[in-house]
Amino acid sequence: MQKSIYYAIAISVFFFANTSFGFGPFNSKPYLTPTPSPTNSIFVNWNTEVEESTIVAYGLTSSLDDTVRIPGITTYHHVKLNGLVPGSEYFYKVLPGGDVKNFTTFPTHSDTIFFIAFGDTRSDSVAHQSVINRMAAYKSAFIMHSGDLVYSGSTTSDWRKFFNIEDTLLQIKHFLPAIGNHESPYWPYDTLFALPDSEDYYSVNYANIHCIILNTQIDLYGAQRDWLINDLAVASSDTTIDWIIVNFHRPPYSSGGHGSQTDVRDAWCPLFEQYGVDLVFTGHDHDYERTMPINGVVYIVTGGGGAPLYAVGTSPWTAYSEKTYHFCLVRIVGKTLLLQAIKPDGTVFDSLYIDATGIDDKASPNKNKEVIFSPNPFSRGLNLRYSLPARQMVSIKIYDSTGKIVKTILDGFSETGMHRFHWSGENNSGNPVNSGIYFLVFKHNDHKSIFKIVKIHL
Repeated sequence: MQKSIYYAIAISVFFFANTSFGFGPFNSKPYLTPTPSPTNSIFVNWNTEVEESTIVAYGLTSSLDDTVRIPGITTYHHVKLNGLVPGSEYFYKVLPGGDVKNFTTFPTHSDTIFFIAFGDTRSDSVAHQSVINRMAAYKSAFIMHSGDLVYSGSTTSDWRKFFNIEDTLLQIKHFLPAIGNHESPYWPYDTLFALPDSEDYYSVNYANIHCIILNTQIDLYGAQRDWLINDLAVASSDTTIDWIIVNFHRPPYSSGGHGSQTDVRDAWCPLFEQYGVDLVFTGHDHDYERTMPINGVVYIVTGGGGAPLYAVGTSPWTAYSEKTYHFCLVRIVGKTLLLQAIKPDGTVFDSLYIDATGIDDKASPNKNKEVIFSPNPFSRGLNLRYSLPARQMVSIKIYDSTGKIVKTILDGFSETGMHRFHWSGENNSGNPVNSGIYFLVFKHNDHKSIFKIVKIHL
């Protein structure tokens, strides 16, 4: 029998039910969140409308041989279960009247991993429920949420609806939420969720996956960016990590109503490229959009969890976009990744396959060698070359950060063999373009690649 562990978390209880904030205690089923060491511990969270004791019974069997009790009474309950066995199924029960549920601790190694990513679940409970019902049909180890869990972070009824809809999954799955703008004023979110690190941004490892959760609602630089640089440096040098996956709310690349959040792009995307991030999940725009790899990184807007849908267009970087409710199911087997975007009726409407086997430099922006360009950044001009095995249609265009074409270098047939071009940094009108970030889009036949280039002024 394991030794019982008593772990107390200091909790400040706020009760503003009768104020303009409208947030106060409410009843919820338990929900699970990761600790800084999720292979051998877990947070069990739940809420009660009136102050009660905080007690959890748990064990490797349904006999629940161990108990944790935190002294005192409260309405917001957070219990950390310590000393668990990695990759093992546990049973637990909130006392006195809870049901027996189960969870599995994070493993140190796993041959096959499934997880789910989605976001923007606010406002439409019927649509939200339809997404959750379909998600429940799929195996998953954990769930990432890209923010805007509720319409108003200060409204108790919104949080009650959220947990009532998601409780069947959150009682048995590890939940990794990110903060969205609708979680404002944010302290209710902080009150409800026990999370690793600073809680507003954090990271965890699941076998060979490093998951990073960031916060676009606070300073993108300062302490958060310093933490991100250190976290990415450690993860990218860890030989047991094959995948780095990031999750946050406001998208750096989006063709939806809110559009690309260029402040996020400027602050973080160069770091993602430098340290070999593979996949970035975001929300904010209520639609689905997947980019082409941008300097090795794929960005996905997955904001179809239940909020009113937005129309979505396309941009130079768009691989696929659609206005639809959905979630993303990800399967990882070693160094291969399969993502499927799934509608509430079970339709798989988009998919992405990445095979990282044999790629030495995940951060290389030109690893397929389809088109070679240098220097980057550039000041006086950009040299390009590419080789074709046969005569075919080729398009080489330069777009600015808003998706507007600034220069068409080539749009027509290109013969077999090596080809070279020089772009002097002028637009189609012959005027020099401003310093900044641009996108080189290279198309041949039905294939498209996109690369980020930077013009600087010397």
